[in-house]
Amino acid sequence: MKIEPSFGALDLFTRPTGRDLVPTSRELVSVEAPKPPATSERAQPRPTEGEPLAAELLPDVDVRRMSPREAAELSMDLYIAGVLPYDEHAMLAFQPELHPDFEATVGALTGQKAEPDRPRDFVALWEERLDFEHKYNAKDTKLIERTRHIVTVLRQIESPTNVVI
Repeated sequence: MKIEPSFGALDLFTRPTGRDLVPTSRELVSVEAPKPPATSERAQPRPTEGEPLAAELLPDVDVRRMSPREAAELSMDLYIAGVLPYDEHAMLAFQPELHPDFEATVGALTGQKAEPDRPRDFVALWEERLDFEHKYNAKDTKLIERTRHIVTVLRQIESPTNVVI
């Protein structure tokens, strides 16, 4: 292989490459996004005076009687609203019973059947998980903080603070 001695790294940017830029003959047209309709079928009424703001964001959510399927949906809502960062959303949204092979994997080991629509107390479940993380993963402070934040959010959903805006 023969290397041309006069060719340097800067020549890549200064030597012509053999093709010039050709201006386009088409005119650029700006397209406006369609405006949403004035009212939406899914629009929720604003909370009444003295009703917590959480009632607007999370209507009819009972974290003490929530199914794994509802927990996954709640997690997505909290992530989209900016309440949970992605890592915490992933922790809360992961519900093993929603997997089609649950009974052949986890269920085979524990003897449980998948019941993704059976209500559970998610505040108590996450409090138990926080205790477990403190006991067996004490050095993983990030995991403990994420778990603690999920417990805090679930407790706040359970008993929201009245804020009048």
